[in-house]
Amino acid sequence: MKKLIFFVIFNAVFIFHSCSDENNQIQCFPRIQINAQYNIGLPAYNSLLVPNGYVQLLPDGTNGSRGLIIVNTGNNFNAYDRNAPHICPDKNTTLEVIDGIKIRCPEDGAEWMLLTGQPLNDATFGQPLYQYRVNQNSRWLIITN
Repeated sequence: MKKLIFFVIFNAVFIFHSCSDENNQIQCFPRIQINAQYNIGLPAYNSLLVPNGYVQLLPDGTNGSRGLIIVNTGNNFNAYDRNAPHICPDKNTTLEVIDGIKIRCPEDGAEWMLLTGQPLNDATFGQPLYQYRVNQNSRWLIITN
């Protein structure tokens, strides 16, 4: 009888824990084909020529539904999706760079490190930023998924 009660309680905890709020699920993160190219020699991308420099790009049909954040890490370039990775997309979940060192979700204050994409607070649910591949060919950055 004790084993049956333990089994029922264990399964109930597992079921209720797995039925969390849909905002905690990342299955709703838009998976869009990314194939963007940027000439960092152009004035619009001058900030990418220096370490820690970054640009926040609006969507243009090649770089996702919300655009990209591209950062020069000193050794290479990182490109992050501007959709918050920890909650379902909404009108207030487009990520923004704050103070040139972190990325913040306006919806709930979740923050990530700009250079690495790693979470900085508990609001991220431990989810790193969604990162794309960046290849550099001379002055061109080619970003794909």
